[in-house]
Amino acid sequence: MAKTEVNFKSGESIGPEPLPELKSGLLEDPTRRLTRKLPVSHVWITSAYYYPTSKSLGDNAVAMAMVVDTINFNVNNATYNLIGSNSTHTETSIATSQTEGVPTCRYAPAMARANTVENVTKVEMESNGVKVEIPFKMARYTAPKPVIICISPQFVAEQWQIFMMHVHVANRFGGHLHIYLTSIIESFFELMKEYERQGYITLDYWIRMKFQHTQTPYFEPNENIEWRNQAGAQTDCLLQYKEAAEYIAFFDMDDILFPKNYPTYLEEFSAEWALQPGATSVLYGRREHEFVKAETLSEFSFIDLIKSLRSSPTVKRGKVVVKPDRYNSTWIHYSNNENEATRRSIDNPTIVHVQRPLQKHGNNNITKLWKMEFGPLNETIRAHDVTAMEEDLGRFRKIPTISEIAHKLPSEDFYLPIVFKCYYDAFYDNAFDHRRAKHGCPNADTCELPQRKEYKCVHSHAEYFSGPHMEPFTFHFSRNQFWSWNIGCYQ
Repeated sequence: MAKTEVNFKSGESIGPEPLPELKSGLLEDPTRRLTRKLPVSHVWITSAYYYPTSKSLGDNAVAMAMVVDTINFNVNNATYNLIGSNSTHTETSIATSQTEGVPTCRYAPAMARANTVENVTKVEMESNGVKVEIPFKMARYTAPKPVIICISPQFVAEQWQIFMMHVHVANRFGGHLHIYLTSIIESFFELMKEYERQGYITLDYWIRMKFQHTQTPYFEPNENIEWRNQAGAQTDCLLQYKEAAEYIAFFDMDDILFPKNYPTYLEEFSAEWALQPGATSVLYGRREHEFVKAETLSEFSFIDLIKSLRSSPTVKRGKVVVKPDRYNSTWIHYSNNENEATRRSIDNPTIVHVQRPLQKHGNNNITKLWKMEFGPLNETIRAHDVTAMEEDLGRFRKIPTISEIAHKLPSEDFYLPIVFKCYYDAFYDNAFDHRRAKHGCPNADTCELPQRKEYKCVHSHAEYFSGPHMEPFTFHFSRNQFWSWNIGCYQ
């Protein structure tokens, strides 16, 4: 079917020159991304979950993680028409919403919720008589462990050493990693898949947003949302495990927490809530650390790794652990809809933030950009826990599949210095060098990432769909997500 081009006039003007007419499709107008109003707000539906029962959402609830163009009108607390159907009944409900994110981005993560018919078999969005059916999943009611650690989306992932550290630490203290992947070195992906088979982690897709067809103009969503919609992934994880987990932590792969006072996360978190029963979340600061990476899996050692860990005085803005019945959505560090007075802050321990791993024989150029002082380890890591993790690692090394994968893992950094330099130029120079803020939406989606012949990448992919033209919202979504070996290493 041929694409119909529709022209739209804009009554806006900025300065003496009137704005040009708008055409359908992708709009190139970077200087006016935060001021130019469009005919509709385009909405990307990341996921939708159905809850037959929910402690916080009520019975027969539907909750959606979305990305919404926020400029056309105030989308804070916007409402959406949701239609739920089963074999005998259809019911229209008003879905209320809340947004997360930063005001300097055109698109913002949002969570919308409504209650509908029981045993729902079809969910539709409706506006002015126009409807579109959207895919949904059943929310989880069981979890591998009572503590789920939601790991933000990984792209051009190659730091298998940090993964090895995190996965064995989490397992030791009773946590289960739910990891979102956009792109990852093939051998590293195979390593993760083996850990998934062993029950240590769950892998999930994190695809790039694409609008398959529009009758109205739109700004590119991936370039105009904060950090690849990291907050949206964390909200998706929250919605997945809302009724299944006792506690949910929202961490990056390089955010590693060693409990200080109790042998497990479950006991540690429960003790913190016992001290402040009304808390909506517990916030752990993140202390910067560096360590020397093993070059091969055979030489990877927890004893050596912990010996090489060095702490900085710098403690960055933290990450939260939540009781899921008290959180419905989240931003990167915490929910912007949370009452700060009910957020419990922990001074000690802090998260071991290993954003700056060092190569044994590499040039470590990252340290020339990011100048920071490091000294002796300033966290409590018990020797018997290190011994237990070393033994667990030894068991994995004996698995034949792991042995086959080991020699294919990269021994040197390739993407880390490229990504770090791009992120530094795009945003972090202000944070690290205390320069006057000059950046808008925190995003580095346009970073150029070269491809490598010797290391193929696995990339998440899906079938993309756009709903019919609807006002004030037009909806886009995906189905049938899968792993692709044909896209390459991109964000």
